[in-house]
Amino acid sequence: MPFAKIEGRQLHYTDYASSSNSPTALAIVLVHGLGSTQNYYGPILPYLTDYRCITFDNYGAGRSKYLSDMHPDTSIEQIADDVLGLMDYLKVDKAVVVGYSMGGMVPTTIAASKKGAGRIISAICIGPVHPSPQVAEVFVQRVKTVTEGGIETMANTIPNAATGPSTTQLQKSFIREMIMSQDPEGYCANCKAIEAAKSPKYDAVQCPIYIIAGEVDKSAPVSGCQFIHDSLTGVSDKKMDVVKGMGHWYCVEDPDDIGKKIAGWCSKFA
Repeated sequence: MPFAKIEGRQLHYTDYASSSNSPTALAIVLVHGLGSTQNYYGPILPYLTDYRCITFDNYGAGRSKYLSDMHPDTSIEQIADDVLGLMDYLKVDKAVVVGYSMGGMVPTTIAASKKGAGRIISAICIGPVHPSPQVAEVFVQRVKTVTEGGIETMANTIPNAATGPSTTQLQKSFIREMIMSQDPEGYCANCKAIEAAKSPKYDAVQCPIYIIAGEVDKSAPVSGCQFIHDSLTGVSDKKMDVVKGMGHWYCVEDPDDIGKKIAGWCSKFA
């Protein structure tokens, strides 16, 4: 399995070549959310074969081992740095950056930073979390729940509570399996990253932005996505779609629709 060492953290990644295997193919880096892994994006990859797609497990998630003695903390800014570090490692100068849920804060964080602004061609935010005191409190309680009851407490509730009405049992089982694969300490570290997150400097972002929101997404409600969209005052090319009946697990719930939407947006930059 390929691993990249970024500032002492071992990140498991997969680098999917484009169908043409062209070295100049548009690169897309995809950042997953809390409780998932890089495999979250697997269902939409068949729609992105024209592009070089790079997925990875966030630090403390999936196969990117959490090292409590060496790197006990994580943050949205650190994940943003890991994206840029992975791009350096794989010799990717510029890319479209896709982020989902917790990871949905990462593209705008990169785009608003001095070191990242010139390297992000476009940002795609799928069900992005907008930080707030209310959101922070949710994750304070979640850390307590997982610490006391284990990761299974999340695996037994989230697949039903956070999905839309059309989600199949197979899809829910996939979600449950991703959650069950989490190291509880790594999961809690990522919960704390959301708890401590500050709003990206939305008004500093200038690259094209595409936001995908879910009609019945309780974790990243439409109102929060709309706030992010409206706060991107420096972006001339921005779009927001609200997907009917969609809960929070977009790429699992309806990969055909989400895959087509992302492919359509990326075609502008190929």
